Amino acid sequence: MFRRRVADSPGAGDLSGRHTFGLFALASVIGMLAIGGGSLWASERSGESEAMAEVRSLTEAVARTVVEPNLSQELLEGDPAAIERLDAVVRSGVIDDSTVRVKLWDSTGQIVYSDMGELIGETYELEDEERASLRSGGVVSELTTLGGPENRFEEEHDELLEVYLPIDGPAGEPLLYESYFVTSRVSEASARIRAEFVPITLAALALMAALHLALAYGLNRRLERLRHERERLLERAISSSGIERRRIAADLHDGVVQELVATSYSLAAAAESARPESPELANDLEASAAQTQSSLQSLRSLLVDIYPPNLYELGLESALSDVIAPAERLGIDVDLSVDGDVDQSPESAALVYRVVQESVRNVFRHSNASELEVNVKKLGSGTLATVSDNGQGFEPEQPADEGHLGLRILVDLTSDAGATLVVDSAPGHGTDVRLVVPA
Repeated sequence: MFRRRVADSPGAGDLSGRHTFGLFALASVIGMLAIGGGSLWASERSGESEAMAEVRSLTEAVARTVVEPNLSQELLEGDPAAIERLDAVVRSGVIDDSTVRVKLWDSTGQIVYSDMGELIGETYELEDEERASLRSGGVVSELTTLGGPENRFEEEHDELLEVYLPIDGPAGEPLLYESYFVTSRVSEASARIRAEFVPITLAALALMAALHLALAYGLNRRLERLRHERERLLERAISSSGIERRRIAADLHDGVVQELVATSYSLAAAAESARPESPELANDLEASAAQTQSSLQSLRSLLVDIYPPNLYELGLESALSDVIAPAERLGIDVDLSVDGDVDQSPESAALVYRVVQESVRNVFRHSNASELEVNVKKLGSGTLATVSDNGQGFEPEQPADEGHLGLRILVDLTSDAGATLVVDSAPGHGTDVRLVVPA
């Protein structure tokens, strides 16, 4: 069976201040978390970048002001005394808790100096980045996993920060200065730089949160005003519509209906008087009286549609009894049930009446049903009304001009009232109309 939800409370629900405020607040929180997380990630990356730049600057300063002035030709030739003099300078002015190793390479890949003396004189192939640094004069820093044989004395460390740059030898020849730092130095510098960004980020997020809350509060108040205004307009429209229907019904009842009643009685009396002398005329007058009575009955049914007096005077059950009254004449078995505990406002009762009335009309006109069930009962703090038949059913997606146009018109009515209207139907499976009216 095809099921289609025709209307689902877009009227009041869409303008719910709390709902809108909640969605706005949730979106704001998600946005601020995303911005905050992105800012912290960016500050982390920025801190690492700044820390690396700081280490490069420090290494360059040490290489050019401490190591380069103490280089000599004897050092390059492997003189032990020259090596010892530079070693003393490096150990006093370069090696500390964060600097693990210092090496000095020539362009052939030979280590001409290292604070680890066993490496002096050994030759290894320079990597592409190191040769490029010698050619360009750039300072390069990178994390190294110490996999090369020249790093065999640093195996106790999983990872070190390697910084290298070219310096000038005693005769102006290029040498590659290289130093290794523990990564904690970068981490500490990164944490320090990040700590400078965090208060700024938090202050910006706090300001954003305040602006969002102020905007959400203003939006909520505006939506609440719009909702109240819409409710007032709806109440005014319903009230005006009711007053107009009552006026039209009263005019018809006191005018045309009374005139038709009098005409009917007059035709019946004239038929009786004319029968002895002119039976043919009496028959015509009786036919006219019957036609007048039929028109009168149709007009009274129309009056009930326009303004059902029983709905306001005797209650919903009595008014719905009038709605289903033609079922017996059409050969349809009807089961009407109205819960006595149903507590409704006049507007809710009118909405239930209109929906049931239009649904029953569709059953009478289009369904070819033999059974009809109408139920109205309390549902929580609201009201549930159902109209079910065993007729031929229909396709809810069919164009409106193929029937059931009145039921579709109810969509706007239920929507404005904040109610839910659901129609279940399929060809050959009957139709179920379900209306839920909130309290």
